[in-house]
Amino acid sequence: MIFWFSGTGNSLWAAKQLAGPLNDTLVDVAQATLDGNFDYTLRQGESIGFVFPTHSWGPPPIVCDFARKLNITGLSSSTHCYMVTTCGDDIGLTVEILQKALGNIELNAAFSIQMPNTYVCLPGFDVDDPATEHSKLTAAKTTVEKVVMAVAERRNVIEVNKGKMAWAKSRLIRPGFVSMGMSDKQFKADAQACTHCGKCETMCPMHNIVRSADGTPQWQGNCTMCLRCLHMCPAGAINYGNATQKKGRYHHRDFK
Repeated sequence: MIFWFSGTGNSLWAAKQLAGPLNDTLVDVAQATLDGNFDYTLRQGESIGFVFPTHSWGPPPIVCDFARKLNITGLSSSTHCYMVTTCGDDIGLTVEILQKALGNIELNAAFSIQMPNTYVCLPGFDVDDPATEHSKLTAAKTTVEKVVMAVAERRNVIEVNKGKMAWAKSRLIRPGFVSMGMSDKQFKADAQACTHCGKCETMCPMHNIVRSADGTPQWQGNCTMCLRCLHMCPAGAINYGNATQKKGRYHHRDFK
């Protein structure tokens, strides 16, 4: 059973690459959270996987909240639990943060897969150039194949890139992001560029966007800052304040 969360498709791609060869079931964390579905039963011998992007050197808060509420029947001492996180660079103390949220469910393995950058809401952060994006996506295919093999063999390994100053990034910077950087109040759609197609509304994982009478998107205050709306707007009409107006856009090519 693989619990996944994804913003612009990197982590969903990774989850699908795992689920296929491992014959695993995919569970959408965002939809499960909205439905209040936190109770699951494992098949005999089934593993537990968590696949998600790294947000500010930690799991997205929605993933931590889900993990804290998760109730799994069928756990045993032989149950293998692992996590896979996609990241633009390094992940800080993401493993430790998820383990704390999981409580008595022990992580036996953890992997990070470097993929194209998606965070663009602060100065100095932008999407990768085309050559770097291509390089990361090519390397990710090889990495995920190694992860599939490790999970299939139930290895107890930690193969992640924590990066430099991991403690400071995850314990000092991340809390500030969670408390102050999760607001959707700065999202806006350019009225002239917006085509009122409704894609942002239908694709928002939290159903946090509704359209006004004229078709313009309005954010409702229940945002995960996954930036799916911003990156996947066909007209490029959505921005986060003035910070993203000259920034690039990215979503995984398999995510429509």
